[in-house]
Amino acid sequence: MDRESGNFRLGDTVSEDGKRVAPLNYEAADLTTHGVIVGMTGSGKTGLAIVTLEEALVAGVPVLILDPKGDMPNLRLTFPDFAPSDFRPWVNEGDAQRDGISVDDLAAREAQMWQDGLASWGLGSEDLHALRGAADITIYTPGSLTGVPLNIVGDLSAPETGGDTETASAEAAAFVTGLLGLVGIDADPLASREHVLLSNLVGHAWANGQPLDLATLIAQTLDPPIRKLGVFEVDTFFPANERRALAMRLNSLVASPTFAGWTEGPPLDIQSMLYTADGLPRASILYLAHLSEPERQFVVSLVLSKVITWMRAQPGTTDLRALLYMDEVFGFAPPTANPPAKSPILTLLKQARAY
Repeated sequence: MDRESGNFRLGDTVSEDGKRVAPLNYEAADLTTHGVIVGMTGSGKTGLAIVTLEEALVAGVPVLILDPKGDMPNLRLTFPDFAPSDFRPWVNEGDAQRDGISVDDLAAREAQMWQDGLASWGLGSEDLHALRGAADITIYTPGSLTGVPLNIVGDLSAPETGGDTETASAEAAAFVTGLLGLVGIDADPLASREHVLLSNLVGHAWANGQPLDLATLIAQTLDPPIRKLGVFEVDTFFPANERRALAMRLNSLVASPTFAGWTEGPPLDIQSMLYTADGLPRASILYLAHLSEPERQFVVSLVLSKVITWMRAQPGTTDLRALLYMDEVFGFAPPTANPPAKSPILTLLKQARAY
């Protein structure tokens, strides 16, 4: 990080014969809109992203990372002392056997290779210590207890929107779309009775300051606390026997032994994922590789909708306040379909351009 200019050093420019010419810096302020990294498989997209994220952390910019593929926990693999013992758990025993050396020798060779490689870029132990000390890196594993679990659905508290009902409605819609996707219902927010009912139930609880969790929401599906949906009575719009079928599907989800992982851990709160209680920057990685496609869609849509709510509550600035990164968007914003995550992704892109 070039602290004097506020630039991120992404690498060096090179001459035609492959020699390094000058540092390649990227203005951090350019990331206040949005950016995309494209390239062939194996071309180094994730590597470029990791360098950018590391530069942001050293600069004191918090990062929130959505990781459907499972590559981003590598951000934690920084070994400032280049001790072979630090590298040993991460080397491949098969490589040592093929090279005819011990695992300890392979670890020592890897440590020396990384130390020499970083030194060729003018980086050393001091720089890695600065990166490690810049921010706490937490790996969240929603739906699993493997890493730090994340309470995605245990508490459906009303968002702090300052009276912005449109933002609250968008967050409720994102939650309902993802939830219905988990039980196999491809719900259109306008045409689906299931979506209309659940969105109204969530909105009603939030508007009236009532506590809400998934169990309460399922119970209200059977006995709604509202009389009408649009101009029709609830029982006309969505008959009781059909509401019961919906409630049974949702209850089967909650009753599943694997569902417990969705209600464990700290609540999903963007502010606390970006900053400590003392206001220091954090790096939060949401590891999603272990989830099914509907589950990934659910988490991404819910997290991004909460990012939008958080973003709209912030005062204006020309500085880069936080960096949101998603490693691989394939399947989340296709041109010919509307999966749950697509709407908040497009909203973020539109807002970024507007700001």
